[in-house]
Amino acid sequence: MKKLYLFIGLVLITNLSFGQYLLKDFNDSNLNSGGWTTQIVIDTTNWFTDSFGGDDFVKVTNYSNGQNIPSNTWLISPAVDLSSSTQPMLNFETIMKWPGAALVLYISTDYNGTSNPNQQGTWTDITAMATWDVDNTSWGNWTPSGDVDLSAYKSANTYIAFEYFGSSSSGSTWEIDNILINEGSAPPPPPPGVDTVSIYDIQFTTDPNGVSPHTGDQVFTGGIVSALRDDSTFYLTSGTGAWSGIYVYSKDYILSVGDSVILEAEVDEFYDLTELKNVSFLSNISSSNPINPSLCSTAAVNMEEFEGCFVKVTDALCNDDNPGFGEWIINDGSGDLYVDDLMFAYTPIFNNSYNVTGLSTFSYGAFKLLPRNASDVEQFVSIYEKWSDLVSLYPNPVSDGVLKINLDHFSSFEIYDLNGKLISCLKLNKGVQEINIQFLNPGLYIINLNGKSFRLSVI
Repeated sequence: MKKLYLFIGLVLITNLSFGQYLLKDFNDSNLNSGGWTTQIVIDTTNWFTDSFGGDDFVKVTNYSNGQNIPSNTWLISPAVDLSSSTQPMLNFETIMKWPGAALVLYISTDYNGTSNPNQQGTWTDITAMATWDVDNTSWGNWTPSGDVDLSAYKSANTYIAFEYFGSSSSGSTWEIDNILINEGSAPPPPPPGVDTVSIYDIQFTTDPNGVSPHTGDQVFTGGIVSALRDDSTFYLTSGTGAWSGIYVYSKDYILSVGDSVILEAEVDEFYDLTELKNVSFLSNISSSNPINPSLCSTAAVNMEEFEGCFVKVTDALCNDDNPGFGEWIINDGSGDLYVDDLMFAYTPIFNNSYNVTGLSTFSYGAFKLLPRNASDVEQFVSIYEKWSDLVSLYPNPVSDGVLKINLDHFSSFEIYDLNGKLISCLKLNKGVQEINIQFLNPGLYIINLNGKSFRLSVI
């Protein structure tokens, strides 16, 4: 199979219309051929090429001389020119064994190709976009990553990188092979006479009653399925933030959360809820795509901007555990928000605080939040408490412009305002670190730390 990949690669290099932009199969047993580099951040652990059963690949492990060694090392591609691409897709294969930290997949369009990536370049974590080997008990078969869509990172200077972590007590051994970026299959064009309209443009409105400017129009649009109702109707999301989601009233398709679909439908206002109906065409482009909720205040979810959106509120106090109709009310200090049992029924505890993820909808004259399942409702973890003994954040509130964070592993760190706007994004290493937040105005903010949300007060 590798010889076939190489043969195809040689053909495509001579005919760019096929759209191959990067191929690294390690058949030459040379880690650095083609411009690939490594960066050792901690200790001396580095990537190396290896072979098994006639198969060549790249490998990394922190196990040496009978012990695990703390390590951090990067495998970085050469600059890839995606400026003329249409729908570039990254594919690769992984095998891993032994307990340890997962690999992190990054992409950058401003890296200089030589510096420590922890200190230079803006690196976006796209790990969740790929499928990885997760069985650390045995050497299994190669796990294909699936299509990782790089369309949002098209530039003449695009880099991808794999980051490895190991500690003194653990460390997985990872193997990667057949790293390929080529042109993906673009969705079919809309039918003649039908406009292509984004979910954002369908939802965005200045009408005081929230009426879509495309009401009555037949449109061609698409997004990722964020939730399914029992009757097979569903919600679509495209990106995050305001105006990024919509409800689709169609019972004719069997879909799953994470499916990326394109469809033709009519825009309608159903009792002040903007929705898509009369779906005449739907194509499922791919599955298992990641979706991330927009971090919002309870007041923001009560706004037209987030109707149909996939959202998350944190540290919201249950101030009414049974107002009727299977609903309950939460408030994070910005305003009351109804939580409805349409997709998942939950019995809250009065005066307890919750993090709730779900879909924002409008019915019977009020906005409501619809959690999808049990994992969408969780007890709020105070910023004073330790998260699984892995992190502590203090003080709260912050009065001197300095937030201290104690980590025992690498983590992403993001600050959002209560309307879900990303204010700052950092990468943090192990240990106690001080984060300068003097640029923040007094008020409430949401901190996202490797997918866990905390509320922070600045005074």
